[in-house]
Amino acid sequence: MSALFCHDHRFVLAPDGRVFSSGQYDRATVARYEAVFGPLTIAGRWRPLEAGDDVAALSLVMAVADHFVPLPSLSSLRGLLLGDPAVTVALRAAVEGVEVVIARLPSELGLVAADEAQRAGKPLIAEVVACVKDGLARHGSAKAALYAPIAYRRMRRAIARAPFVHYVTQQFLQDRYPATGTAVGVSDVEIAAPDLAVLDRRLASIVAVPQARTFGMVAALFHKEKGVDVAMRALADARRTDPALRLKVAGPGDPAPWLRYAAEIGVADAVELVGMLPRGEAVLRWLDGIDVYVQASFQEGLPRALIEALSRATPALASSAGGTAELIEAEWRHQPGDHRRLAAQMLAIRGAEVRCERASANFATASGFAPDRLAARRDAFWRQALESAR
Repeated sequence: MSALFCHDHRFVLAPDGRVFSSGQYDRATVARYEAVFGPLTIAGRWRPLEAGDDVAALSLVMAVADHFVPLPSLSSLRGLLLGDPAVTVALRAAVEGVEVVIARLPSELGLVAADEAQRAGKPLIAEVVACVKDGLARHGSAKAALYAPIAYRRMRRAIARAPFVHYVTQQFLQDRYPATGTAVGVSDVEIAAPDLAVLDRRLASIVAVPQARTFGMVAALFHKEKGVDVAMRALADARRTDPALRLKVAGPGDPAPWLRYAAEIGVADAVELVGMLPRGEAVLRWLDGIDVYVQASFQEGLPRALIEALSRATPALASSAGGTAELIEAEWRHQPGDHRRLAAQMLAIRGAEVRCERASANFATASGFAPDRLAARRDAFWRQALESAR
């Protein structure tokens, strides 16, 4: 058997044929699918490896590009509304060569792959990881505003028609995008089995440094969906009470516009943009070095970085975007964009007693994302699609 995985993610192709990702995917991701479906072909956007790229910070997805289908972007208004015949032809050929199609949504290329799977009569798994309407609402362009209701209807239609639907939330995305086929709600984020030593170290560090000073977030700087500007504005507000507060942001993208924004609102000396970290252990070590994690997103499914922070027993503040209500209690959530409430929460969570309580609660929540708890349900669902193909 074999499967095609399609998403709008922009992969990085090296001259020697290796395929990389800027952290979202890696070899473990591919292996997870291949353990059930056999050889996996990936279709997505791409760019060449450039001289300034730090290969060590990228995640290897494929050692050779034999099973990678490089596709152009459909992000132009013409491409969004009318499509691209070259994309259709390439995905039609890719779909014909496999038994199962996995379309990760929201994704323009994923929607085309879903249509081609239906046309070819191939079993389709729609992986629903976020709400397209929320993402476009924060984009800020007239094109996004025009396309948002169309994209929402297209995604709802694709999911309603899909014979198999994998949601990463337990309720939020199910309510937005109802399925009529076989569905399951299982996070696609897996963390290492909980280690009580992690919690013990966090509690000891809180006792040693009772007053929180360093807030941190993992966020790509390519767009505003992750709310980096909201976190900066909240920091500016909170620093009027506690000038010692700091914000660190880890993630790929050009730091210059964000540093200018930090200077404009008077927090340039309190913001550090550390760049992209390699996926896995490097991110976990970085999380161990901050006092409180912040997830100020406008669009989410079930955020991987937040779950990783919880697994390190990190006290956390988050917006109510997507399925974060399944992870963080209402007292520590804010409406997307509400920098004033986030600022108040930054001040409220500084003390040792509250951080110890949040560290323990978050660590307990993260234990639900250990591999042995997720893999069995997810793999059983995937095998239903595999049996359908057979």
